[in-house]
Formats: sequence, C-alpha cells, structure tokens
Amino acid sequence: MAGPLSGIKVLGFTHFAQAPFALQLLGDFGADIINIERPGVGDFNRNQYKSDAVNGEGLYFLAMNRNKRSVALNLKAPESKEIVTKLIKQSDVLVSNFRPGVLEKLGFGFEDVKKINPTIIYAEATGYGSSGPYADRPGQDLMGQSLSGYTYLVGHDGPPQTGGTFVADMYSAILLAASISAALVNKLKGGKAQKVEVNLLNSALHLQSQELTHYLNTGILPSRPKNYSSQVQSWAPYGIYPTKDGYICLSVVAKERIAEFGQLLGIDGLEKLMPDEDTMFKNRDELFEIISARTKLEDSATLLERLQAHDFWCSRVNNYADVEKDPQVLHNQIIKEIDHPRAGKIRVVGCPVYMSETPPEIRSAPPLLGEHTEEVLMEIGYSKEQIETFKKNNVI
Repeated sequence: MAGPLSGIKVLGFTHFAQAPFALQLLGDFGADIINIERPGVGDFNRNQYKSDAVNGEGLYFLAMNRNKRSVALNLKAPESKEIVTKLIKQSDVLVSNFRPGVLEKLGFGFEDVKKINPTIIYAEATGYGSSGPYADRPGQDLMGQSLSGYTYLVGHDGPPQTGGTFVADMYSAILLAASISAALVNKLKGGKAQKVEVNLLNSALHLQSQELTHYLNTGILPSRPKNYSSQVQSWAPYGIYPTKDGYICLSVVAKERIAEFGQLLGIDGLEKLMPDEDTMFKNRDELFEIISARTKLEDSATLLERLQAHDFWCSRVNNYADVEKDPQVLHNQIIKEIDHPRAGKIRVVGCPVYMSETPPEIRSAPPLLGEHTEEVLMEIGYSKEQIETFKKNNVI
C-alpha cells in the first residue's frame, strides 16, 4: 500500500541529525528520498562511535536514514552542477542543513533553484536562522538547548543540565517534516515555489512554550526541585519516586483526592500537608521526602496495582531493557527488524504514526554510501559510458 507522500521526490543535502531525521519521516510516509553525500566520506554519522558499529555501519546513521537512496557526488567538481540541476528539475522538495550560504556559493540558493524549478519547496534547517548575528556560527543540538534556556529545566536544582537525548535536533526535525508537508499541500492547491526555514534555536524555544509563556507573563524564572526529578512548573506529588525494586512516576493528583491518595500510601493526614496547589508547589521537596519514605517500602508492581485500581495516574519508570519487554511497546510494534546489506539484521524504532489507509512503512534499509548513484544518474538520463567517465574524473 502506497504511503501518503508516494510520488513525492525529495532531494537532500543533509548530514548529522536534524535534517536526516526529517527526511526519514518523509520517507516513512512514502516520499522518494535522494540524499547527496560526499564520495568516500559520507554523512558524519556513518563513522561516529565506531567501537559500537555493526559490521562497520554507524548505529546513529542506521537510526535515521532508512527509506532513502544515497548518491555520492563531489559538489566541487564542475560536472556536478549539471547533475544537481537535473535532479532539481525532477524534485518536489530540496532540503539542506548545510550552513547558510553554502548552497548559494555552489549556485543552488533559493533564488537560483526556483528558476530551475518554479514550484519547488526549498527547505533549510539551520542552527539559528539564515540571517542575524548568529547565522554564520555552527549550530548543534547542545547549543540549541543551551541558548534556549532548556538546560535550566532539566534535572535537579543546581548547574544547568542537558537533556538525555538530542531534543533540539529531534524536535526541529519534526517541525521541518511538518512544514514541508504543509508546503506540499499548498503546492497541490496551485502554490508556487517557496522557502521553508526551521532552526534549532527557534525549535528549542517552541518546545518550551508552556514554561517560556509562564516566564514572559510573570517574570518568574523556572525553579527545579532540589532533591528529586520533576518538571519545573509542577507541584507535588508530580515526579519520580523510588521503590524497593526501582522507580515509579506519579503524575497529577487533584487536591480533592489527596486524602484518598495518602490512605493508599499509608500516610495519614497527607491532605493537611497539601491543602492547596500553592503549598503543593512551594513545599514539593519536603513532600517528596514524606511520600518517597513510603514508596521505598514496596515493590513497584504492588504499589502501581493499588494506585491504578483507584485511577491514579502513575506508571513504571523503564530503562531500555524494560522498554524492550513492555507489553504496550510490544503491542504497538514500534520496534522493527530490518535487513541491512552490510550490518545484517538490525532493530530500529519504526514510525510512531498509525494511518488506516496509507500506513507508513519501512521500504528500504539505510543505504550504503553511494549505493544508488548509478541508478539515480541513469534515471535522469546519463548513460553507462558517461557514468564511467564521472568515476574516472572523481565526480562520483
């Protein structure tokens, strides 16, 4: 069954995480993704963490590059301009996360490209935007987290801390894929070429819409709990609590149910310590100590069964070994196994979206470097003899 973006052609000049992950999403939805890579080197993530590579294939590359075709092309070679021009003519979307100005120097800025293809969607993913005081700086996830204030939301009170994963990259990638999809809808309505821009800084700020809106309208800086893991604007008992055999999370508890909650934990008079939301916020560290003293006495399963039977919002806190065996994760079939030509059978996180009529699917494994170069060049009209000449001249 064809995906919703089947028939859409996307030309990528991408590496690292931000744009590659966005292209993978578009590929999962059926788009034909052709990504340009540097011959002999390829995407940076192909060679990252070599000690953990599977038969030489970098796991970070394998994580975000399925459903793509790889073309190895030396963009500095004079012959490459004609090749890229032909690819642009046949593409619906061009995506790049090179630094601002790089494609312009090669003759493929937005103004150049829309002359070649008047209806193309030209999408740029950058660190901070294509203009402004930071435009020429290198952009990376940690800098997006740090400049946006996100590191003051994570963990306990004290020094700023990074998120456990590349949150700015991943969220920016989702916004990039969503923006491209919206531009494609406009194109189907007769819209002309347009430029789409997403950057790490704006994305990281957008991710914090709740917390930042609170600050902008109160002037109160977010405060993290001193002794436990929670969210900055949340009141007790919201957070993660130790048990005899691990951890559980306790989510929102309405103040009118505090007495019942306390009884289930064996804490008499808890409602007197938590009379209102202001107190539940101001005293959350002290309340954590009181509640965790009780949760430590029981195993996670027993405690969760009792709380869930009374419809309190709570769950286990899984590590990855737990995630792999979690019954809902297994039911959702989000972990997929695919065959890779070099790495063999690998397991990856599949597309998280369900669609009844045009379901996303994994059609192909992450490509080898330049795996589809000849195939793609023949599709745009080059002969085998011309391709051999390109090889001799180090164009491909």
